[in-house]
Amino acid sequence: MVTIIIPIYNEEKNLLEKIGQFRNLSKSAELIFVDGKSSDNSCSIAVAYGKILHSKAGRAAQMNSGVTQARGDILLFLHADNIILTDTLETIERKITEDGYIGGCLTQRIDNNALIYRLIEWQGNTRARLTREFYGDQGIFVKKNTFLRMGGFPEVPIMEDVLFSRRLRTIGKTVVLSDKITVSARRWEKNGIIKTALIFNLIIILFWLKAPLHKIKQFYEDIR
Repeated sequence: MVTIIIPIYNEEKNLLEKIGQFRNLSKSAELIFVDGKSSDNSCSIAVAYGKILHSKAGRAAQMNSGVTQARGDILLFLHADNIILTDTLETIERKITEDGYIGGCLTQRIDNNALIYRLIEWQGNTRARLTREFYGDQGIFVKKNTFLRMGGFPEVPIMEDVLFSRRLRTIGKTVVLSDKITVSARRWEKNGIIKTALIFNLIIILFWLKAPLHKIKQFYEDIR
């Protein structure tokens, strides 16, 4: 069984928009929403579709907290604005149980039809396939026993997903599935494509240069 862990923090609008998805997913998987002290109605909406846990704010801490209550032997970490098909759960289970993979991510699709977004997707998906370094909005999945053996996500201010997937690829086979995960274009639409792309690439460069993560996080907050 797959347990889907969704960290939330003031995600009322996204949760309302995705009610149909959560209803469908809850029929095929265990859903755990981990709230980081929201001040809106996020929890009262999510409780209809899964278990609600409370944690200190911070994506890594929230996801780690969710795993402590997970009953599934496969974990899938989703952002509240992600969309996947229920068939994808079957693909993940097959890759883990039959094909010998210990984890991976999905192929990203940005929810905007403009051509520039196809280029952004291609860049991110190609990077993931070549490096086996995954971002959280690509839908990271992993065997639960492997996750526990690794000690979970490092509870750092930012880039916990990349740090985790770097370690994961040293333990066993990982894969980028062709199954799509749809991501909201809200960040690019709100802040502009050029500014958002420049800041994302600056974050990557600073990370490779081993800049302090708390300083890198400041740039990420500029485009939230």
